[in-house]
Amino acid sequence: MITRKAKQFDRSLSRRALLIGGGQALVTSVLVGRLFYLQVLESSEYEALSDRNRFDYVIMPPSRGRIFDAKGRLLAGNAEAYALNIVPKLTKDLYASLRTLSELVRLDDELIVELMDRAKEQPSFLPLTIRDDLTQREVARVVVRTPELPGVSFDRIEKRIYPQGLLTGHLTGYVGRVTKEDIEQGRAHPQLVNIRNGKSGIEYAFEQDLRGEPGREQILVNALGRPIKKSVKEQPVSGKDINLTIDINLQSYAASILKRGKNTPLSTSSPKVQRAVADNPELSRILASSDGQVFEDALGRVVPPETGSVIVIDIHTGAIKAMVSTPTIDPNVMSGRISHKEWDTLINHPRTPLLDRCIKGQYAPGSTFKMVVALAALEAGIITDSSQFFCPGHKELGNAKFHCWNKHGHGRVNVIEALEQSCDVFFYELALKTGIKRISAMSKRFGLGDDTAITIPGEKSGLIPDKAWKQKHIGEVWTPGETVVASIGQGYVLATPIQLAVMTARIAQGKNRIKPVMRENEIVSDFDPIGVSAASMDIIHRGMNAVVNGKKGTARNYKLDLDGIAMAGKTGTVQVKRITKAERERGIVDNMDRPWKFRDHALFTGYAPLDDPKYAIAVVVEHGGSGSSGAAPIARDILTYIFEQGI
Repeated sequence: MITRKAKQFDRSLSRRALLIGGGQALVTSVLVGRLFYLQVLESSEYEALSDRNRFDYVIMPPSRGRIFDAKGRLLAGNAEAYALNIVPKLTKDLYASLRTLSELVRLDDELIVELMDRAKEQPSFLPLTIRDDLTQREVARVVVRTPELPGVSFDRIEKRIYPQGLLTGHLTGYVGRVTKEDIEQGRAHPQLVNIRNGKSGIEYAFEQDLRGEPGREQILVNALGRPIKKSVKEQPVSGKDINLTIDINLQSYAASILKRGKNTPLSTSSPKVQRAVADNPELSRILASSDGQVFEDALGRVVPPETGSVIVIDIHTGAIKAMVSTPTIDPNVMSGRISHKEWDTLINHPRTPLLDRCIKGQYAPGSTFKMVVALAALEAGIITDSSQFFCPGHKELGNAKFHCWNKHGHGRVNVIEALEQSCDVFFYELALKTGIKRISAMSKRFGLGDDTAITIPGEKSGLIPDKAWKQKHIGEVWTPGETVVASIGQGYVLATPIQLAVMTARIAQGKNRIKPVMRENEIVSDFDPIGVSAASMDIIHRGMNAVVNGKKGTARNYKLDLDGIAMAGKTGTVQVKRITKAERERGIVDNMDRPWKFRDHALFTGYAPLDDPKYAIAVVVEHGGSGSSGAAPIARDILTYIFEQGI
């Protein structure tokens, strides 16, 4: 009995043990399987998750919008490049890492100091761009050493390029590194500190449109800073493309004609040029930072390209077709990293290439201002087209004597003849009868004395003085002698080349206050009226016609050599150094025999065709001598090109 019960108990115990053992084996199998799944099959996923908090989201930069000319030719675009980055937080010693990298890629002491300073200004977990122009050879050298350089990575990026180079330096402007001020002013995304933004020109003016909207990318890295997994959460939105009114072919031609001026091109390798450069340190500095062009003047001297500006504008729409300032800058160079030495060379350049003369150069307009003085008098009823004044070669006013450029005088002339021959005494007399108040008011109708609101930043407003201005800014009473000087566009009177172009376009069109535009989509046809009678405008047109096509016109040697097409215009010669009585008695030294900085500025404004005007042009040649021989032929050649090419 006991034995039978014992046997039954043993069998029951064995079944329980088997069930328990089986259950344990099943649980163990499940655990082992789960561990295998987690540790082997899903190991990479969980390894990534273990480092998830290293970085969360990274901002993805958008493609910058491109800039085109009026015919769709590229002025500013993007090209693929490689950027070398380092995350300061992941390095044991940022300075030591940079030193190691300097053995592998071009990285000088000046840049290392700059990088250390930039690292202090941004969060340590954000990547710091060391270089964004690496060659594939440099990339290969760094890749080999990455195990010993934690936090170092590469990005395939877009680099800003300017295919036209110097031709559009001031026009397109350039991009540069984001500064603290950019972020504070809302001109850059605070997390895109390594992306370049617009610093000048169109790049600056339309930064908001060009830069687009950034995207977001989730990036997971291991403890060494190596990316493990990336996933795009928001795609970036590319910036908007911009189409300008500029015709790059015309821009190129205008630049070449302006730089040549009256001179003859020379080869930089010629012995004559080499000797001149060796003997003239200033010439050497100018040529070293220009496009390498060099010329020979009428006296056989080696000279650099002319300095000045050319603007061509559509008189009906205000569309700028060419906008040249020389010397200029290469936006490809300016958008990269410039050393202190290179920057010093630019800012100390004798011809100031950083200055955009078209909108920032302020010049006495000289005799190109006479049309405005004449209009003020005509509209006030002070003269008609038959009114005359006598020019003996000078005008005496009190104890002062104001000279005409023609020391022998022009005799009795009317307003059309005075414009044709650019008689100064006629305008001295006219201004005294008209008064500076009327002259100032008429000047502003034609766009002088205030910025034109063109979209390029930094435009200067010029200066049209009057009695109130002098009292306010100088604290003195206006004198009649100052009215005399102002009548020929000198004294306090200042204008920018863009203002002279707008003034000429409004005269040529005769009815509306056209405004200059740079973007195709900004062109309009509705402008405020000038408020000047057609009869007065007709007299000015006849005078400007006589300047070029009259027998005594100051620009009679520079007519358009085109069938059925003529131009009208006005020359201007502006003294930059006062001629003393003693110098006048000895005989005025010819412009060509003076040091460059003491020569007169040469100006010309004009329009064509004469019978149905379409384009106006303003030319300024700094220290170019006479407006008739220094600026008028440049305008003639450019207008000839326009009509021959059908622009």
